[in-house]
Amino acid sequence: MTKDLEMTDVTVEKDANKQEKEKTKDKPKVKPVDPVEQLASDIRRNVGIIEKAVHAKELRLLARVMRNTGNLRNRLTVNVLSRAVSCYIPELYTHKVPLLKALNAIPLKPANDAAMEIDHVKPNADSAKPNADSAKPKATSVKPSPTSYELLAIPSPSNVPEVLAYLHLLVVLMLIDNHSLPDAVATSSALVNSVTESNRRTMDDINSRAYFYYSRAVELSGPIAPIRSQLLAAYRTATLHHDSASQAVLLNLLLRNYIRYHLYDQADKLLSRTTFPETRSNNQLARYLYYTGRVKAVQLDYSEALWNLQQALRKASQTSGLGFRISAQKFVIIVQLLTGEVPPRDVFRQSQMQNALRPYLQITQAVRKGDMQKFKQVLESSADEFDADDTTSLINRLRHNVIKTGLRMLSSSYSRITISEVCKRLHLDSPENAEGVVAKAIHDGVIDAVIDHEGGFVRSNETTDVYSTTEPSDAYHTRIQFCLNIYNDTVRAMRFPEKKEEEEAPEQRRERLKEQEELAKTLAEEDDDDFEP
Repeated sequence: MTKDLEMTDVTVEKDANKQEKEKTKDKPKVKPVDPVEQLASDIRRNVGIIEKAVHAKELRLLARVMRNTGNLRNRLTVNVLSRAVSCYIPELYTHKVPLLKALNAIPLKPANDAAMEIDHVKPNADSAKPNADSAKPKATSVKPSPTSYELLAIPSPSNVPEVLAYLHLLVVLMLIDNHSLPDAVATSSALVNSVTESNRRTMDDINSRAYFYYSRAVELSGPIAPIRSQLLAAYRTATLHHDSASQAVLLNLLLRNYIRYHLYDQADKLLSRTTFPETRSNNQLARYLYYTGRVKAVQLDYSEALWNLQQALRKASQTSGLGFRISAQKFVIIVQLLTGEVPPRDVFRQSQMQNALRPYLQITQAVRKGDMQKFKQVLESSADEFDADDTTSLINRLRHNVIKTGLRMLSSSYSRITISEVCKRLHLDSPENAEGVVAKAIHDGVIDAVIDHEGGFVRSNETTDVYSTTEPSDAYHTRIQFCLNIYNDTVRAMRFPEKKEEEEAPEQRRERLKEQEELAKTLAEEDDDDFEP
């Protein structure tokens, strides 16, 4: 009996293996996609979508092509892009020859031959054997259709200006990525001029990106102050044309230009006289909030700066743009310390930001403990990093916060302490300087104490109960207001169905149904009266 069971198990396993082999044989083999062919196909498809969008006046299709530019940018090659420029841009386009020269000047990168070549079929052992069917002559031979890469070699110039500007933009991206900065500046400047001269509303998205990469190429190659007047003129034109895309990008570029040269007063005037378009993407809004927060922080408006920087962190993409989030987080930490708050420990434990935020963690620890010596050590050891982050001026303002924290701790610990001891504990220059610092702290209400000039000591008064003041209620009010603002923002961000004018209210529906019932009753009574003898 056991042998029979074993035999049946073996046969079942053999049948299962046979079925699996048959399934694997029946499955078609997936051919690897040639990256060159895929890139050429994507460019041809985007060109077709742009032409269709321009003829149908569908700006939605143009926006979809521009959103796909980032994915296409990572796969661009000189060979394919040169073919696309030669294929679609006519000879009458004045910038065609400079574009091709700039592309040909890019040094070629060693590509992976296995990935770039088209797969060839290798002869199997079975195919090497003579076959009777192979000996027969074939009646007809089907010619394979040309690939997208081969079709780019056939000139088919387009008369749509948006197509020419799109390919011009791809060339600018290619030059920036390959660090050909002089050619990138020249080609991007030519693109900006050609798009501005066309004056077409379908060019708005391309126009905004053209100005962005023009400013980026100039910034990478040298100073960006010379293009400030050009950006201001372009912003005025975009505002008059109600071009929200270019308006948002140019406003951010101007703020970046002012902040780069520490022209915070001019940036503040620009912010006070302009408004950011509400219909733009979160990326542009996050940049605007970030620059606004930096300007407000320098202008000593710390509460407004903190709100803008926190909103910039929330609006920024959480999957990309790590450098932007790190920079915004650094300014949030400094502004929080300037407002008297201590950032939570979780901020410094983020996996991707631990190394970048380590100096700011040390600054936070020094401010929280009121340790002036540690504050000076961190400021000296990380001076280069603070200069690169452009946070040195704000961190120097924290010196007063460190002194205030140290004085508050000394006042709560000692009812009476000499001024020389205060100078020693806070690592100040001289007892006279310490006396001035203590007097200013008493005047500002940081500590409740009295200076005895004859005895040379500071006497602290009795501490009052905090809960007898309005501080707890004020703190609760700010937190509740913050939660209510978040709730209101989420409600505004939700999508609600549009109200139809023809849709009737519940009361009107009840009245209509009631009238129909009464009408039906009257008709029934009239019918009964007709049948009465």
